[in-house]
Amino acid sequence: MAFLIDSEKIRQNYSSIIGKGTVVLKFKASADIGLGHLFRMITLASYLGGREVICAINNDKYITERLEKENLRFVVNDFETEKEFVDFVIKKYKPNTIIIDEKCEYKGFDILRWKESTKLIAIDFVGEDYHLFDKIIMPNAHFEPGRYINFHNIVWGWDWVLINKEILKLKPKNKLTETINDIVVTTGGSDPEGVLFSIIDWLNACNRKFSIKVLLGNVFKHKKRLDRMKLPENFRIIPYDSAELLSGDAAIATFGVSIYELIYLNIPTICIAHTKENAEGGKILQKRFGVIKNMGYFKDIKTEKFCETIISLTNKKQKYADIFGRDKCFEIRKATEHAVKEIENV
Repeated sequence: MAFLIDSEKIRQNYSSIIGKGTVVLKFKASADIGLGHLFRMITLASYLGGREVICAINNDKYITERLEKENLRFVVNDFETEKEFVDFVIKKYKPNTIIIDEKCEYKGFDILRWKESTKLIAIDFVGEDYHLFDKIIMPNAHFEPGRYINFHNIVWGWDWVLINKEILKLKPKNKLTETINDIVVTTGGSDPEGVLFSIIDWLNACNRKFSIKVLLGNVFKHKKRLDRMKLPENFRIIPYDSAELLSGDAAIATFGVSIYELIYLNIPTICIAHTKENAEGGKILQKRFGVIKNMGYFKDIKTEKFCETIISLTNKKQKYADIFGRDKCFEIRKATEHAVKEIENV
């Protein structure tokens, strides 16, 4: 097991809760929305061997090409509303289970109508009427159960985290380096807010010149702007490759699935949030488990504070391993499992 993420246990959990028969994975992804939904649904599909899996998606060239590459069946939404699309999918494919991984507020009467013919599972979103879903899965360890005390169908925690299946093929680091010299930077598949440019400015302002490797996302939205920049010699820009994450002594990443992937790989990570909501998630994750260094919302980060944080991690006198709590993994897992049981028993 790599730190807190046990992929086999996660596979068993999803397989058990989804059941047998045809499964529809309904999700949205794009350069504007981000690609996290796409990659975690590809991972989930890989856990569902022996079942017929159909992806119900929005019309996006990158998504369709990627699903074709993965040999996954898909159907594109040509309807005016999401509700009509779900109606169509149920009628055409007669799925035993529909998994919905998108922030879409479906109404109670539609949910009840769909449940007459299929099991409904929501992922990473709690809508007003979602207590009617058969199950809600929050695939993270920063979920706040206290906000949903009237929901009795929610599961969450480390044993539900879905990360890119390519990451699972890698061998996590078994020890941390004495000092940090090489840093990898990843801001997700598209980086809609352009957080990368802030990170570049902050790193340039630090007195210590690290060796910086930027892993550019598959559909990075600001390629032209990046091409116009003259970067210092200590910066390298390369296409995203999950194996390259292991080349860093530490990482700087935007909050999301990437953070959990870096936790899995046992790489000390400074977390930058591209939204206020994600900043809160990073704050909770650090407070509960100490596995990342959370810097907060990128527009609120001061250059001086960033440099102070990153330089402190290179100080041999400071045991930076303690910052990331790697020696507490078993106590953390036990505490998390207890918290999950509590919310399930509410």
